[in-house]
Amino acid sequence: MKEFTPRSMMSPLKMAALAAALSVSLGVSQHAQAAAFQLPTTNAAGFGRGFAGGSLWANDPSASYNNPAAMAWFTGAVVQGSWIGIRPDIQFNGTATDASGRPMSGNSPNGGDSFINDASAFYVQPLSDRFAIGFSFVAPNGLVTEYSPTWLGREFGTKTSMKSIALTLSASYKVQDNFSVGVGVTAQRTRAQLNNGLDVGGILTSIPELTGGLPQDPLENAQINVRVHNWSAGYFLGAEWKPTENDSLGITYHSKISNRLHGKYAMYYPNDGQPGTNGGPTIDVRDMVALIPGLNQLGQQFIPGFQPLPALNPDGSSASARLDNPAFVNIDYLHQFSDAFSMGASVEWTNWSKFKTLALYSQGTQLLVLDTAYRNSYTVSVGGDYKFNSQWTGRAGLVYDETPTRSPTRDPRIPDNNRRIVALGLGYQYNNHLSFDAAYQHQFLSDARIHQTAPIGIGAGSIDGYSNNSGDVLALTATYAF
Repeated sequence: MKEFTPRSMMSPLKMAALAAALSVSLGVSQHAQAAAFQLPTTNAAGFGRGFAGGSLWANDPSASYNNPAAMAWFTGAVVQGSWIGIRPDIQFNGTATDASGRPMSGNSPNGGDSFINDASAFYVQPLSDRFAIGFSFVAPNGLVTEYSPTWLGREFGTKTSMKSIALTLSASYKVQDNFSVGVGVTAQRTRAQLNNGLDVGGILTSIPELTGGLPQDPLENAQINVRVHNWSAGYFLGAEWKPTENDSLGITYHSKISNRLHGKYAMYYPNDGQPGTNGGPTIDVRDMVALIPGLNQLGQQFIPGFQPLPALNPDGSSASARLDNPAFVNIDYLHQFSDAFSMGASVEWTNWSKFKTLALYSQGTQLLVLDTAYRNSYTVSVGGDYKFNSQWTGRAGLVYDETPTRSPTRDPRIPDNNRRIVALGLGYQYNNHLSFDAAYQHQFLSDARIHQTAPIGIGAGSIDGYSNNSGDVLALTATYAF
């Protein structure tokens, strides 16, 4: 039976390695490199083999999150930290019109076009030949799309950002010599930002009975910036079966995490006080927003069946939203053909169909509802390792990642589509304790069709075209086995 070494009795070298891994994990996740806003939670070795085989590989500490049952097979304590660099490319091609059918001003900037940092950290400690515990710091969800506030599709989002950072505690138990189970709990902090342009003239022309068909002006623009956050909790379960010495089969379930996000929204008026076009009067965008509550009151009083517009506070106010992270299931398989060559395969199913709408509220009043209508999706991967010698290991993998988005409801905020991923990796064993891994992925995405009409509360404009996207990922990992 292995003897547990309390953290207070670790050698300075072990403590330094643990501190280094946790320091690496202080990076932030800012862009989804899986379907919609779901992120891979792995290391450079996992990226290099295209996530195939999950965490069933020997002494892979990412098991502390991905499948805690695999920790029962560890031969010693392992700590690991990873840095992941992401370079997305999101280019919209098409046209946009306002509520009257006139072309929107502005251009089509790249919604990615930035280098973004991500990170993870894992630690597994066997307590006996059958029992082990693990800790992880991961970013299971994240996304950023950011366009200029003056781009032609501003009514459909200028900046959309969501980031979840999770701390987990997990445990595993070897029930039999070839079967283990595991369980874990998650504490997750989520922050989200949603910036959106508003065509105030388009909003007001939706009630011509009161405004007399107010003529629109290209300068009648405002922007609403929403920032919300919360802490939430979830759990995950896993099992691993080894039918032979060379085969492993694992299954993992991660629960849905319900997020009730709270924060505030702010209003901006970039064109307020500017002269109208064609010698028209000065545009007072802020004052026009302030008119909406009064117009709603008159409409409800005098117009049968009147549907009130979102009553935005020109000075901003509180905001809340519900954004649930979906449950998902992984099935992983690993086969060792020889001491040098192993291959894995994985299938992941995500319950995206629960993500129907994204609604924004303020003080109990619904301000905005975005229709998402996601569908359940699958990710399939195959990949493997080949040991050239005792120090160097090569990796490769292929991934097909199905998008949960649908063409009728897809918009520039998450212009996702099915993706095909090619992965390559390289590992170096420096000595018996320390190893390094590097990986590169290129992601090919099908053109994402976008054909949307904005809600009246945003301006009722339309957008038509497609988003051409791709992405590159570089991952670096340091691992210390005690």
